[in-house]
Amino acid sequence: MRKLLALALALVMALGAASAAAAEDGVYEATTSGHNAPITVAVTVAGDKIEKVEVTNENETIGVGKVAIERMTQRIADEQSLAVDVITGASITSRAILRAAEDALAESGLDLDALKAEKEAAEPQDTEYACDVVVVGGGGSGLASAISAQQSGANVIVMEKLDILGGSTNVSEGALNAVDPVRQGAQGIEDSVGKFVKQTYEGGHGVGDLELITYLCMNSMDAVEWLESIGVEFKDEIGTATGALWQRSHYTTTPSGNSYIRVFEKYIAENEGITVLNGTTATEITTEDGKVTGVIGTAKDGSTVTVKANSVILATGGFGANKDLLAEYNTGVWAHVDVTSLGCTNIRLSATGAGIEMARAVGADVTGMSDIQIHPCGTPGTGLMENIRTSGRNRIFVNVYGDRFVNEGAARDTLAQAIFDQDEQTYWIVVNAVRYPARDWVDANGATIENMVAQGSVVEADTLEELAEKIGADPAKLTASVENYNAIVRGELEDPLGFVANNKADVEMTEGPWYACRKVPTVHHTMGGLKINAKTEVLNTEGTVIPNLFACGEVTGGIHGSNRLGGNAIADCMTFGKLAGEMAAANK
Repeated sequence: MRKLLALALALVMALGAASAAAAEDGVYEATTSGHNAPITVAVTVAGDKIEKVEVTNENETIGVGKVAIERMTQRIADEQSLAVDVITGASITSRAILRAAEDALAESGLDLDALKAEKEAAEPQDTEYACDVVVVGGGGSGLASAISAQQSGANVIVMEKLDILGGSTNVSEGALNAVDPVRQGAQGIEDSVGKFVKQTYEGGHGVGDLELITYLCMNSMDAVEWLESIGVEFKDEIGTATGALWQRSHYTTTPSGNSYIRVFEKYIAENEGITVLNGTTATEITTEDGKVTGVIGTAKDGSTVTVKANSVILATGGFGANKDLLAEYNTGVWAHVDVTSLGCTNIRLSATGAGIEMARAVGADVTGMSDIQIHPCGTPGTGLMENIRTSGRNRIFVNVYGDRFVNEGAARDTLAQAIFDQDEQTYWIVVNAVRYPARDWVDANGATIENMVAQGSVVEADTLEELAEKIGADPAKLTASVENYNAIVRGELEDPLGFVANNKADVEMTEGPWYACRKVPTVHHTMGGLKINAKTEVLNTEGTVIPNLFACGEVTGGIHGSNRLGGNAIADCMTFGKLAGEMAAANK
C-alpha cells in the first residue's frame, strides 16, 4: 500500500511538474471585436511568465479606448493576471483586451485558471485632504475650471468617479461655437454676438436665461483664446455642428473632444497645484452654518475620501443615462416619446445626475429639468454617437425607402422629430468618396471606413443601385434623392425641405464608392440642471446664493432653453468652466 501511495504521489508530482513546464516561450496572438474595430492582442510568454502584452491592431477611441489599451496591457503583465480591474469609462475596450489575451494564452500552456483567479485586495484606508477648491467631475468643464482656478492662485483637487478623465467631452466631436471675426472673416461668414444670442435664445424656444446666454455668446471667443494659450490648436476653417444653425463651430486640429482633454492632462502634469483623484465617487456635499465646506466621496476600494475646501465646483454632467430621472422629468417637448427606451450618447457611468441630487440635498434649486435633447446620430442598440457622423457637409439623410425626408441642416429637435415620423423611426446617412476618399482615410473622429465596415456598422457599395439593394431601399428613390441634392448644390433646384447649400463647403456627390450608416434618435444632452447666476454661483430655492458652491457645464440649467444648438455645449463647458474656476479661487 505504501508503495502504491508513493507511486501515486510521484505520479501527481510528475504531472504537476509537467504542467508547470508545459508553457512554451513565444508570442501568441488573438483577435476579437473591440469598441470601434477588431482588436488584436499579442502576448509574449517567456520563462513560464507573461513577459509583455501588446495591442498590435486597433482603432479605439482616443482618450477612452486607447487609455484602456495602455493601462490594461501594462496591468496584465505587471500583475501576471487576467483578473485585473477594467478601466471604468472604457470597459468595452478593457474587456476586449482581456478576451483576446485569454484566447491568445490558451495556446501557450500557461495555467489560465490561475491567471483568472481573483487576488485578495488590500485593506482599504480612509483619506482626508484640504485645498482651496475641490472640483467634482473631471470632464471638460471640470478640468477647465480646475486649471482656471489654479491659474488664479488656488490649490485644487479634482474628484472623478471614472478611471479616465474627459467625461462626455471625451466622446464628443468637440465643436465649440464662438463669434470669430478673423476665422469667419477669412471665409466670408457674416456673424455677430447679437446674432449668436438671438439664434441661441430662439433655438432654445425662447425659454433660456438671457443673462446666461449673453454671457456665453459674449465670452466664448475669450474661451477659445484661453484654450489656445494653454496649448489647444484649432483649425483655421470654421464649420457647422449638427443643429448649430450657423457657421461658427470651431474644431481642433486633432480628432474629437479629447483634444481638449489631452491638453488639460498635459497642463496638469506639467504644473503644480492640481491633484486628480480618479476612481473616487462624490456622495455628499458637506456644510456648516449654511455654508458649503467640502465633499465626501468613496474610492473604488470602498474607503472614504474627505475633502475640505473653501469652494466646491460641481461639474458632474447631466442625467441622460439616468432612466429614473428621465422618466420623472420628461414632461417637455419630448413628452410624447418614451425617452427611457432610447440609448444615450454619454458615458453612462458619468451622466447620472449625481451632482444635481447632491446639490439639491443642500438646498439648491433646479431649472428646465424637462428640457431633454435628442440627437439624430445615435447608433442602433446603444445610442452612442459613432461611425459616420451627422455633422459636417456632403451627406444626405434618407428613410428606409431611400427618400430624403428632412433638411439636414435643421435644428436637432426638428431632425429628431422628423425621424420619429418615419416608418421604423430610423434612417440612413449616405455619403461617398467626397467624405471618405479612401477606405483607410482617417476622419475627424479617428475612424476609417475600413474598420466601420469590418464591425458591420457601415454598408459599402460601388454604385447607388447596389447600395440601395444592400440597405433595402428603392434604387430609383435613392438615386433621385442624390440627384436632387446635387441639383440643389448646383443652384438649379430650391429644396422643398429647406436645405440651402453653401457654395464653399458643399459639392456634388457623384462617384462611388458609396457608404450608408443606419442611425436612430438618442438622448444626448439634458439642458436642465442646477440654477446658477452669471457668476456660476449655485442658487437655492429662495433665489439666493449658496455660499461656496459653484457649478458649470451640463450639470447646470437655463443656458440652452429647451433645445441646445450644436456646438454650444463645449462653448458652455469652457466659457463657464473658466469663469467658475476664477470665481471659486477668489472665494477666500
